[in-house]
Amino acid sequence: MVRACNADVVGLQEVGPVELLQAVTSRLPDLGYAGPIVGTPDARGIRCALLARVRVVAAGVRTAEALSFPVFCAGDPQPFGARIPLRRGIVHARVEVPGLGEVAVFVAHFKSPLPVPLRDGSGAEVEPSCPRERAEGALRSLVWRAAESLFVRGLVDDVLAREPAAHVAVVGDLNDAPDSPTLRALRSEGGGELFDCAAAVAADARFSVLHRGRPEQLDHVLATADLRARLVRARFLNAELRDHGPFEPRRAEPMTVDSDHAPLVVCFE
Repeated sequence: MVRACNADVVGLQEVGPVELLQAVTSRLPDLGYAGPIVGTPDARGIRCALLARVRVVAAGVRTAEALSFPVFCAGDPQPFGARIPLRRGIVHARVEVPGLGEVAVFVAHFKSPLPVPLRDGSGAEVEPSCPRERAEGALRSLVWRAAESLFVRGLVDDVLAREPAAHVAVVGDLNDAPDSPTLRALRSEGGGELFDCAAAVAADARFSVLHRGRPEQLDHVLATADLRARLVRARFLNAELRDHGPFEPRRAEPMTVDSDHAPLVVCFE
């Protein structure tokens, strides 16, 4: 699949052992990727990573102990305190691309849509007892993704504050649809807005996962206006994508050789 993408810069999510990623790239010497840039892992041991075969000017990982959330009035206390961690560090690289100049790339993997359970004082999960409580779990999940979205939006703003005309791309599994509150917050509006590169894909092919047989786009490449203007084509490699079925956290998942997400490949010139 990496060979099929044949991309100058590859953003990866759910990377386990770094040695495994190095083993993959060692089998692809002709593609010319340098050593991977890897992020900090979550409790499951998965992380984001970036591969590049263009020059990396600078690279790092953006982390936070806890994510903030908007308040209604200045001076209000944080509504969730330190309850929302950034579980997977955001990989940030500045790459130099012939014909484009430097591009700042952020690789992210947001919280899944699975409900976030209420916990008691000891940290144990509290089973929902009614429809409202089940709905609360879904909203906690949405709040978590929204906080991650705002954190990445702030990283993009920091780049644009230093260099307003900078080319910036945010890539990854953002676990939400293009028109969701999560993606709308990340794209924002007006100066510094990010644009959905997948909009260039035909509507009937614009999906990266199959969930209960329904196609959805959860994987994204978002770009600043000047970079988006250089987009010449985009495609999802989803011809062989299959539905892996619902994720069951308490069930041992069988090992598979294929991903349940299809990559999005975009080309700028």
